[in-house]
Amino acid sequence: MKLCVILVLLTTLPANTKFVYKFTELSGCSDSVDEAILLYSLHQDEILFIDYKTKQQIYRLPPFADPIDVEYLYDYAIAKRTECLQNIRNVTAADGSPPEPRDPPEISIYPKHDVVPGEENNFICFIKNFYPPHISVNWTRNGVSVTEGVYISQFSINTDGTFNLFSTLTSSPETEADVYSCTVEHEALDSPQTRTWDDSAINRHVAPSVTPTVVFAVGIAVGILGLSTGMFFVIKASCLC
Repeated sequence: MKLCVILVLLTTLPANTKFVYKFTELSGCSDSVDEAILLYSLHQDEILFIDYKTKQQIYRLPPFADPIDVEYLYDYAIAKRTECLQNIRNVTAADGSPPEPRDPPEISIYPKHDVVPGEENNFICFIKNFYPPHISVNWTRNGVSVTEGVYISQFSINTDGTFNLFSTLTSSPETEADVYSCTVEHEALDSPQTRTWDDSAINRHVAPSVTPTVVFAVGIAVGILGLSTGMFFVIKASCLC
């Protein structure tokens, strides 16, 4: 994977300036699988992304936030994907195809709320620090595969070039004995890895101290509107190969 980081400062700032908000554009593609990404985020919280298969802009803003009107974004996404694929061809022609590093994912599973039979809950499978980014996540309930109510997030990228991703399953457990599992497949793993949550588990994988979220705190949403100086864009153009 070739990673390019470009900082564009909107104003001339003192050397001791501390940035409060980081707005990120993450774009990437692959020459081996039919995948591409164009994602906008704030501190790794998703704002919107392009669904290349449906040709739609998918918004991840909370209900209280004003909609963002971005014209011609899909055309821009196509141009970014074309540019990315060309970059892969250029790098391959110059350097060949050296083996990529492989980092296996770390996986945790936990419910969003205390589990109460009959009440809807979100079960979260948090997958972090993996590379390359191509990954597969599957859910089961009591050993039966589940696809309805499943959401898989876009990638977020860490400072070391590895990726994070989370998947949620919205479900209403019928009893306290219901068992939920997520199974992750990744080329850095020797075999698929499964993490299981059930109410009687003693040594369950607990939630990370900082978990991903798909909504913004009110203060952050208001703060975006109030920015006048000091905001900068980190554009990470990634070739995900």
